[in-house]
Amino acid sequence: MKRLASGILYLREKGGTTMRCAIGFVTLALLFSLCSAWAEEAAEWTPLFNGIDLAGWHEVLGGKWHVENGCIIGETGDGRYGWLVTDKMYSDFVLELDFKTEGPGNSGVQFRSHVIKEGPQHDTDRMRGYQGEVSPKRGENTGGVYEEAGGRGWLATPPKELSTVMTEGEWNRYKISAIGDHIVTHLNGVKMVDFHDDKAVRGCIALQVHSGRTPVRVLWKNVRIQDLGYGPGWTPLFNGKDLTGWRSMGNEKWTVEDAAIVGECMSEKYGYLATDKTYKDFVIRIKYRMTGGNSGLFFHTSFDDKGELTGGVQSEIAEPKDSYLDGQLYSGKWLTDISKATYGLVNPNDWNDMQVTCKGNRITTYVNGYQVSDYTDPNPKYTDGVIALQLHSGGQTKTMFKDIFIKEP
Repeated sequence: MKRLASGILYLREKGGTTMRCAIGFVTLALLFSLCSAWAEEAAEWTPLFNGIDLAGWHEVLGGKWHVENGCIIGETGDGRYGWLVTDKMYSDFVLELDFKTEGPGNSGVQFRSHVIKEGPQHDTDRMRGYQGEVSPKRGENTGGVYEEAGGRGWLATPPKELSTVMTEGEWNRYKISAIGDHIVTHLNGVKMVDFHDDKAVRGCIALQVHSGRTPVRVLWKNVRIQDLGYGPGWTPLFNGKDLTGWRSMGNEKWTVEDAAIVGECMSEKYGYLATDKTYKDFVIRIKYRMTGGNSGLFFHTSFDDKGELTGGVQSEIAEPKDSYLDGQLYSGKWLTDISKATYGLVNPNDWNDMQVTCKGNRITTYVNGYQVSDYTDPNPKYTDGVIALQLHSGGQTKTMFKDIFIKEP
């Protein structure tokens, strides 16, 4: 079996049963492709740069940034990496911009990226995520995609026959699309790379000035985006008005306020709000906000006749002071290595986004679009059940949830 970049599956074996499966896969792939094309055509282009100032952007680490003659200009600053980062986060999108390099130093376009905290005290900013390469010289993978600070290096590089597509010292047109796990780049109208990867599902867009003493001077203009949101196929689990489709387990208080589910502890015991329906393979996304205490998003979960939890898996929603644990997996014990937890993803004073994907025995979790867990269990104990919101024992204050959507195969 071979999967091409287009997403269509071809089976090498011959025979009636195999061919019928192949037709089904091809149909699904074509439908997905058509939906993606429709989404691109339907979405409006929105400028990310107003041509006047850096409104909607902020600077991270080194680099010098200013606007001149309708262009964003990035230059070497104090020798550290520097980024000009969008204030807004994006999931599925098509991004277009023009760039011109006027110095020998290296640059790039970050997307679905995150500024995290590193260092012994977890207080040093570091950019992680996908980067569309921008080199001042031909043949140095401009149009390829590199994983900044993620440890995997190059994820996709253009073939050698495309090494002359970029024009040195002149304006070049960059197009980057990220739809689901499908990432494609174009340079001057030529497709450079086309691949699939699910390491991040949402994040910022940022322009880069590379670290080092080599002088960097890059100009950017005509920066615009088609924001496709989270893509098609989502079904709401919460109607924003009442708790239809949910049931309370325990004695805690669950209400709806301002289109959000609000959980309040009324005792010192655990409390849950569970879906009426069970789910096996799915993708769920939810927004949450903590004002204290501990919570979690449970799935593949079951309860006895008294409303007591009898099994399931939890994607952690920790107390604000421990929010670096959000998205880690727990089921009687930690399933993931919490010593490798990522710091700086969660805003403890605002809404945050969590996504959980269950497919077979693989579970992946994302916090604000960044993958914090990728767990495969060779012998999973829980593979089906309800989804539940948790109030931890201990009498914490309000926990709020909204924008709850699910996608099934």
